[in-house]
Amino acid sequence: MDIKIEVEDYHDDLDYNIVKEEYEVQEQSFTNANEDIADSTEAIRIKTEEIAEDEHKQEFPDLIVIDDEADFSSDDELPDTAFIQDHEIRPEDAQCILQCIEDIQENDIFNETETAEFVEIDVVEETHSAIDEARVVDAVPSTSTPVHPGTSSTPVFKTSKRARSPLTTMEDSGPMNVPSVNGSITQSVESISKDAKDFSNIKWKKKSMRLHVNKVAFRGDSSLPKDVKALRTPMEMFCYFFTKEIVQKIAEEANRAALIEDKNTTFKCDIDDLYHYIGILIYMSVYRYPNLNMYWGKNAFAPIQKAMCRTRFKTIRKHLCLRNDCERVNNRQHDNDSLFHVRNMAEQLNERFDSIPKQARLCVDEQICSTKTERHLRQCIPRKSQKWGKLYVLCDSFGYVYRFEICTGAGDNPILSSNPDLGSTSNIVVQLTQTVTNFVHHIVYFDNFYASIPLLVYLHGRGIYSLSTVCENRIPNSKLPTDSDIKDKPRGYSTEFVGAACGVDISNVLWKDNKSVRLISTYVGIKPFVRANPQEQAVKATRYDRKKKKHVEINCPQIVREYNQHIGGADLMNRLMGRYNTRQKTRDSITRLFYHFIDMAVTNAYILYRRIHAERSNDSEDVSTENGKLLKLPEFREEIAAGLVAYTKKRLIGRVHPSTSRPSKTQKDQQKAVLKLGEKAKHPTEDVRFDSFGHFPIWLGNKSGKRWCKLCKKSKTQCVCSKCDLHLCCSNAKNCFYDYHNKK
Repeated sequence: MDIKIEVEDYHDDLDYNIVKEEYEVQEQSFTNANEDIADSTEAIRIKTEEIAEDEHKQEFPDLIVIDDEADFSSDDELPDTAFIQDHEIRPEDAQCILQCIEDIQENDIFNETETAEFVEIDVVEETHSAIDEARVVDAVPSTSTPVHPGTSSTPVFKTSKRARSPLTTMEDSGPMNVPSVNGSITQSVESISKDAKDFSNIKWKKKSMRLHVNKVAFRGDSSLPKDVKALRTPMEMFCYFFTKEIVQKIAEEANRAALIEDKNTTFKCDIDDLYHYIGILIYMSVYRYPNLNMYWGKNAFAPIQKAMCRTRFKTIRKHLCLRNDCERVNNRQHDNDSLFHVRNMAEQLNERFDSIPKQARLCVDEQICSTKTERHLRQCIPRKSQKWGKLYVLCDSFGYVYRFEICTGAGDNPILSSNPDLGSTSNIVVQLTQTVTNFVHHIVYFDNFYASIPLLVYLHGRGIYSLSTVCENRIPNSKLPTDSDIKDKPRGYSTEFVGAACGVDISNVLWKDNKSVRLISTYVGIKPFVRANPQEQAVKATRYDRKKKKHVEINCPQIVREYNQHIGGADLMNRLMGRYNTRQKTRDSITRLFYHFIDMAVTNAYILYRRIHAERSNDSEDVSTENGKLLKLPEFREEIAAGLVAYTKKRLIGRVHPSTSRPSKTQKDQQKAVLKLGEKAKHPTEDVRFDSFGHFPIWLGNKSGKRWCKLCKKSKTQCVCSKCDLHLCCSNAKNCFYDYHNKK
């Protein structure tokens, strides 16, 4: 027994000696590792100072500056806060350094009580990577710290989307003058002539136009009225533009056209059929089938098939008419009107579009209505992707169209009464801006197709500023250099001359980008506006340099920035309409314009929907603000189509119309066949749900028809709405059927 104990003691002593030796070896390795890391850290610091000493002044002149005689207690200690405050360091850099000090002190990575793995450090490689990371961080633009003039350019990254410039606001310290009638011009706007000597004898001087922001700030009210804010559903917004009066007129003209073709015809079209027809067209713009017959074929589209049969759809399309030809015979002044059939409808839509208050920034541009009909309405635009068909539109920077005019050819030169003749293209701008409020500092943008000096003077006389690109031959006595003169100039070069015509100052600017760009304006030049807190830093633009193979910043005049950020309203409208447009083939130009008017009304309703949602979000008094997710364009179009195909005109109390009577036994059998096990029910749109017409309860006889109530979701029921196809409780104890179809 004693021997056994001695053996166990011997083994315990042996294990203790082994553990002690291993501990001493591990402790020595920790000590050596700490010494190696300290030496590597010191080497990194020395190498960083040697490499950055030459590059620091060139690449980072505005970064941290540390004196060479800075005294540290030891190499392993960190600088304290007093040292940072006494030296020349930017506030954001000091805050970053203090945060790093706190993080390192809280997380001691060299704690000997914890095990760690150590790797070899390449001093030169780590130093260069640290400098590269610092350059990337410094390349990020800072909104709080201005860039010092004279510093070298840092890496520039192309922004994903060009931001729209904010509107100028009034300043109390600036001038508060209000423009008078005719502005500052020396004659009335009605007496302006494009052949006047004042326009041909302009003297240009080398100077810059700089107005105070108060002279440019918008003085009008662009907030939406209450009746427009009250619009809730997509169908309500569409019907605000495409009113019942327009649809009723089309239905009457379609019936008249059918009678003229065949007096014994049984065709009759009412407002319900026209709404269903328009809804089907909008459905077809979202869901594309190879041909028209497939919407009613083997794999038919259910909402279209349920709304109208194929024969009925084609018959309505055949007799579609917008105006009676008898009016042309009775009134001889319409004999030469090529837009006789669509004139009334276009004026009604212009009136509805123009009822929305206008934004401060407006633009005039072309809009494409793709058609190749054999009439003189067909216009070829070689530089457009779709080269046939053209309209002129007045819209804002968000794409909303306020007014439009249909192009009818080279001889189209409308001159309204009490308006001057400024040329065929300039007269288009005059006609589209007739409803723009005067003397509230609206700004109109257009391109060189419309630009002329008399047009700018005319708009300025109405208190409307303007900005446009311009061709060199439309500027009389121009002193701007030619393209050959600026061939050797660097990219971003600009020059400005200011002249006066009829007492109106006009700025003429040339800017060199890939090619030379010439602009004229009555409110802005190369330099920014005068403010209480001036911003002397030059405006920059990001361009790609093929030689350097990276994006670089070049000088950009303020006039170019203003033009680029507000001229694209018509292009935005064209993109929205082009994604989901009506593509029904037709050789009739009137029918093609009718389809285009529908797409324009839908897109305007979508832009108005986003604007109403934005104003509701900013209006604290509107307690009914909906915080729901915004609908996308295809979803918005589908909501409109669903409301139109289910539209039924409310009839007077009396004998029930056969088409709106209670469902028959056959209809009930069809209803039972639709309700299949496992099929997910979908809620109808609000326009269908609350239209108070055609909603009848149907009780399914078999027990397999029981489903959960879609309103309370607490009990099963056999009652189904004949129009909504939803199970809803309908009993003495609970009447979810009534609650579901009535607004609270």
